[in-house]
Amino acid sequence: MKTPNYIVHGAGGIGCVIASRLASMGRKVQLVARGPHLQALQTQGLTVTQNTEGTWKLPAEASAHELDVDNQTIVLLAMKTDDTFGAIEQHSSLYRDLPLISFQNGVTNEEWLSQKGFTTYGCTVMVGAEITEPGSVRHSGGKLLEVGKWPSGNDLTSDALVADLNESGMDASVDERVIDGKWGKLVRNLANAYLALTDLSVQEASCDPLDRQFIADVNEEAADVLELAEISARMIGKRDLREQIARLREPGFWPARPAVTATTRSYPSTWQDLALRRERVEVDHFNGAIVRLGEKFHSPTPLNRVLRDRCVLAARNLTLPGSETSDSLRSAAL
Repeated sequence: MKTPNYIVHGAGGIGCVIASRLASMGRKVQLVARGPHLQALQTQGLTVTQNTEGTWKLPAEASAHELDVDNQTIVLLAMKTDDTFGAIEQHSSLYRDLPLISFQNGVTNEEWLSQKGFTTYGCTVMVGAEITEPGSVRHSGGKLLEVGKWPSGNDLTSDALVADLNESGMDASVDERVIDGKWGKLVRNLANAYLALTDLSVQEASCDPLDRQFIADVNEEAADVLELAEISARMIGKRDLREQIARLREPGFWPARPAVTATTRSYPSTWQDLALRRERVEVDHFNGAIVRLGEKFHSPTPLNRVLRDRCVLAARNLTLPGSETSDSLRSAAL
């Protein structure tokens, strides 16, 4: 494969970290963004801080139709899932013959893209990032990226992307069963709604045994459903899903390590959505996916259902993080 160039469509927190890394090692990178963030990218460039440092002046437009696209272009999708459908429909003719790599959570994006006949790849993303102000992104942690054809396999495109990501300083690898990794990340994201509703950071989510117990129960609903559906969810780390659930159920208070500070504290995107009053959250593609599988296979998922419903309602009502507790959520699930 000739030297690829990249369009990052959905240049938010994660997309900008990936874009800055690829640009730092000399690749041509163009951005699709919107609103004040797009205006700042166009006028003052992209600034990334903390685990990635620097400022880059990259072409940025509201539509990829205004960018330079050729047959070596690889499109990295990093928008929220609900924005994927309209964005791809608007770019259908432009993207029809280009590889589309989903740097997104859940499995909805890849399933929909492949059904529409696009050349589809998945990426399991373990990177934390947020837009701190228009044009500025904080890379709060994580560099792990696992890329593969959807639902399985590998080719020159994924090899080239992984090579570029590794050269840029990310921890990337080819995943020939990326569907398993994406389901594993979906299970991990089931806690996002809980953290958003109870106002917990990622670093503090496992400290209190009451929080761990709730997350363990949510994950156990998922484990039961996935086994019935014969879906493999490969978790990050040495433990499988059942082992992780057992670990979460262990007693005692676990102090955050390292100690949480204003600089190191990070929040999942669902928390950010509520905090910024964006009116929409992605939880129907995480907890909702488990609820729908539970309905199909007649397996109860009350905690996932209440997390989905309460988080969607909080977003719709512009309710800030912290409106719920583990007790209030359990009571609503009865």
